Amino acid sequence: MLRKGSWHVSGGTLTLRKPNGVDTTLNYLDWIPTCHKDDFIKFDSLNRGFVFPGANRCDASEADSTGFVWQLKNGESLMDLYNGFSNTFGVTESILEPYFFDTLSFSPVVVDTFLSAVVGATMTPALPGICDSFWKLHFDSSAVQRLDIYNATITNFSQSAFTINFAVISTYPDSTNHHTGGGIDLNPIMRPDTFHYSVTYSNN
Repeated sequence: MLRKGSWHVSGGTLTLRKPNGVDTTLNYLDWIPTCHKDDFIKFDSLNRGFVFPGANRCDASEADSTGFVWQLKNGESLMDLYNGFSNTFGVTESILEPYFFDTLSFSPVVVDTFLSAVVGATMTPALPGICDSFWKLHFDSSAVQRLDIYNATITNFSQSAFTINFAVISTYPDSTNHHTGGGIDLNPIMRPDTFHYSVTYSNN
């Protein structure tokens, strides 16, 4: 059934950690660049597969296809996609400069660190915390070039669709505490994270 289809991403989720350490789940389709939304893959014999660009190409010089290796294992409940697989997209997470309450028109806005509360607590006498500034969280789509995926679990398999679930090691900007010892340092640092994907492919 896999070899008979031309499969494109039709849905899914991407779960990652926000700067406050709490996981959030995003709609995966929102982070696929427009020119890649119509890309599709084919599973050929001898465990070869190919990623094809759709009619809406990102670049006129883009290759007609990109080869990769695939295999099923563990009673066909697990899938590997490697050696050239290029149909995965991610998210780059960043924190912009602090915004103040007179900029509440900006959206989306995520309250993260109360700057004055931290500064006030270090003074003598200690000053009360004043909620006067917050960070703005920002996401950007990010291509993951030639990602090797191993042991992706297959669910909801049929002639018309299937879902693969896998994890990718990444990082996130931690802004929950001071990071350099003495003094006040509110700049985030990058900490390890694991992106969790659940991606549904449908047969064209």
